[in-house]
Amino acid sequence: MKKYTYETVVPTAPDKLYRALADVASWPAWDSDIESIEAPEPIAAGARFTLKPKGAPAVAMTVEAAEPSRRFVDVSHLALAKMRTAHEMEVVTGGTRVRMVIEITGLLAFLWDRVVARKQAAGAEAQTQALVRYAEAAA
Repeated sequence: MKKYTYETVVPTAPDKLYRALADVASWPAWDSDIESIEAPEPIAAGARFTLKPKGAPAVAMTVEAAEPSRRFVDVSHLALAKMRTAHEMEVVTGGTRVRMVIEITGLLAFLWDRVVARKQAAGAEAQTQALVRYAEAAA
């Protein structure tokens, strides 16, 4: 298993961040790596959806956890591997601590780490800032 963690404190309230994360269908509005998403409404733990990254095939996804204002976890079902992405939010002095954890497991985890996970981890700061801007504008 390979694991990456990014953490920062932002001024945005956790409920705003959570609403933006739980609105899966709007992820392409703030994540420039996503071409489209087909998702049911409302999103809850156990929900399945399809994410189409730009320049890549569509990926089957599952919401593993959806805890309002606390955390949102999704799992990408890749060939012989799974990539789990958790967004955790905690109120702290100065705002909200946002922690993004990416874990990749499975027989081909080494391959998907090179192809997807490392890129996701490298872009975690930019993705988090885009999420914050979207959450603030949507409020």
